[in-house]
Amino acid sequence: MKLPLSWLTSMVEVELSVDELTALMSLRGLEVEDVHRPGAGTAGVRTARVLHHQPHPDADRLRVVRVTGDGGDGEIELVCGAANFDVGDVVAHAPPGGSIPGMTMEARPIRGVTSHGMLASARELQLGDDHEGILVLPADTPVGIDLTEVIPVGEPVIEIAVQADRGDHLSVLGVARDLAAILDTTWTAPEVPEPAPGPTIPVELVTDGCATFATWALEDVRIGPSPPWLAQRLTQCGMRPIDVVVDVTNYVMLELGQPLHAFDLATLRGPSLRVRESTGGEELTTLDDQVRPLVSGDLVIDDAERPVSLAGVMGGLDTEVTPDTTRVLLEAAVWDPVRIRRTSRRLGLESEASRRFERGVDPQGAERAVARAAGLLLELAGATATGTDSATAAGTPAWAHRERIVLQPQRVRSLLGVDDLTTEQQAALLARGGCDVAATAEDALDVAPPSWRRDLTRPADLVEEVARLHGYDAIPSTLPQLAVRGGLTAAQRAEREARELALSFGFHESISRPFVGGEPFAGLVPTDGRVVLGNPLAQDASAMRPTLLEGLLQAVRRNVGQGRAGTALVELGRIFRPVEDDLARALDATVKDDWRWTDPEGGALPVQPRALGLVAQGLRLGDDWLDVDDRWSVYDLLAVVDTLVARLAPPGEAGWDLERVPVDREGWHPGRTAALHLRGTEIGVVGQLHPAVAEQRDLPEPVVAGEVLLEPFLLAIPREGHPPVPARTLVRHPSMSIDVALVADDAVPYASLEAAVRQGAGTLLDGLWWFDEYRGEQLGAGRRSVAIRLRLQDPDRQLTDEDAEAVIDRVAAAANEIGATLRR
Repeated sequence: MKLPLSWLTSMVEVELSVDELTALMSLRGLEVEDVHRPGAGTAGVRTARVLHHQPHPDADRLRVVRVTGDGGDGEIELVCGAANFDVGDVVAHAPPGGSIPGMTMEARPIRGVTSHGMLASARELQLGDDHEGILVLPADTPVGIDLTEVIPVGEPVIEIAVQADRGDHLSVLGVARDLAAILDTTWTAPEVPEPAPGPTIPVELVTDGCATFATWALEDVRIGPSPPWLAQRLTQCGMRPIDVVVDVTNYVMLELGQPLHAFDLATLRGPSLRVRESTGGEELTTLDDQVRPLVSGDLVIDDAERPVSLAGVMGGLDTEVTPDTTRVLLEAAVWDPVRIRRTSRRLGLESEASRRFERGVDPQGAERAVARAAGLLLELAGATATGTDSATAAGTPAWAHRERIVLQPQRVRSLLGVDDLTTEQQAALLARGGCDVAATAEDALDVAPPSWRRDLTRPADLVEEVARLHGYDAIPSTLPQLAVRGGLTAAQRAEREARELALSFGFHESISRPFVGGEPFAGLVPTDGRVVLGNPLAQDASAMRPTLLEGLLQAVRRNVGQGRAGTALVELGRIFRPVEDDLARALDATVKDDWRWTDPEGGALPVQPRALGLVAQGLRLGDDWLDVDDRWSVYDLLAVVDTLVARLAPPGEAGWDLERVPVDREGWHPGRTAALHLRGTEIGVVGQLHPAVAEQRDLPEPVVAGEVLLEPFLLAIPREGHPPVPARTLVRHPSMSIDVALVADDAVPYASLEAAVRQGAGTLLDGLWWFDEYRGEQLGAGRRSVAIRLRLQDPDRQLTDEDAEAVIDRVAAAANEIGATLRR
């Protein structure tokens, strides 16, 4: 937003230099990007009246002109190439010795006639883009005075960066109000005329997307160029002057922050207006001569027969003001910011009006703005006001409703670290900013933000406002006292240990983005639940990740594309599911304490537990090693998970072992995938990708993946950490190894067979390993023999063959209980 200094100081008194002012603005939330001085270098240019002109005797396109001299007396002759003026007009004369930007005047002959200076155009004075003719000033302009007394040529124009939530800064009045609050002074709004008696045309609001719709009807409007001061104001602010009606609406928008629209009243059919939502399938040709398709929900303004304006974005071509217009209907409305933003983004049509409506305009400013524009047209275009009207919604729309805010002054002092900022001082600062402040019996402040400050919606916003007006430089820069000085919590140390453990198994850490799109690969506890983003950055990042596996699979695919012989990646991070997702029920079943995530007001947040993801493909050791057949397998992932659980689970506490349950799940290889259950509830999955999925993702088989929840283990860690695990006594006696083979139906899972073996071995078991599976005709169809090696050891004595036989007998008995038999 560009702010001419004279325009700004006409509304708020400032007794600072430009440098001091801009420094203060930047320190108080009005970030100054630059200070421009259009027309800087103009000196000695004065107003003069044209006394005579005639063709140049030796040039067809030049004229010899005589204008009044210094002080309006005498005559000065010069040569001019423009023809847009006549005798009696007041012009800008740069005499010898004077200067305009980039040029110093001197008397010089032009085709035999000495020209004493030049008549300047608006473009040469940097007052606009018009270079077709010279600058012609109003007829009542005093003659013989310095041009800067008429037009502030070369004045500073302060350009500020406007934050997304400070729509009030998109106007001179908005900045003046804010500056008055900063300087602790008063501000003055422009005067507006009283409403004209009589109505305009009927207006019907049939949508809650419009809170106010104010109109003025004008007759006898003379369309013509704007006076130089108005054209210069627009040019200083980066807008092109067009004609007096359009320029006045733009001027008032810049001045007060309220966009307006001018209809040619003669082109409105009915005449009447109806504000509604489009039903879709309609079209409107806008002022830029583009046909815009309308969709359901777009806000439009109809006359009695058709849409005539795309509300809050751009008017229609059929009802625009033209040079022949004499009757004008001025309109100012307050629109729903969300709907205006949606329409503007969909059409790729961002206008100065939509830019302000998207950020929110002052809901109490529409009637004042349309009256201000009408008053200027009465003065500058000879118009006559024939009526005014204002239609308002039956009740305050939900989007326009503002609640009072309760502020705790002690909380303000605590957050800002300013103990001597009294409640009275805080109330005074907020009142300076336009808030209505009342003290409560509980030593709190009941605050109603001003209508133009839509960014003040919660106590934190008021704390920031107090800090801003108090002055950031007045807040001591001391570090807060911390109860804990450094160090990791027990859970944080456990997370670090889990990560390092996975790396020790040969995995490399990967950090993927927390967003997914489409249908990601299904990990643990698969559901369709997604935490969808309200404003996604990209189509393939429309939701928070429900699993770690999708990002890891994409990373493995990139490594395969680079020709790597094998890749094993691990990631420890959070996954995200809706509040009532099945994953929440799994946490309910496996976590004793309250684990749910909530916002500061106690509202439920999406489920976001920590998990560990593993994906591996190809050779374990790389193509430079001799063992070129050693590939990553499901058992490598299970080894990581088993070791991890042993490290994180409470030592010596039963019920923390994971049970492997075969599952047939979409995307996974049947028969090579197991869900990991903790106390009967799934908290993980390990297996091999289905060949079709691997092929679809351009991944050479086999690809193994696994994911396990860490939250049940991390939340079980006490604040002081698990007690230390005592070292095991060194066993002095040798161990004994025996092999057992269990025959069972395919329906009996390996986890059940292993459990039976562990039950039979009892306390003598030091370790076991699967090493073979056999199928054959002698076993029968649908049956297999699973071979398991046991290592037995007793710390107090040497084991004998009788001990081995007793273990085998107990294993056989346990196997019979699950429908399996021991091969002897």
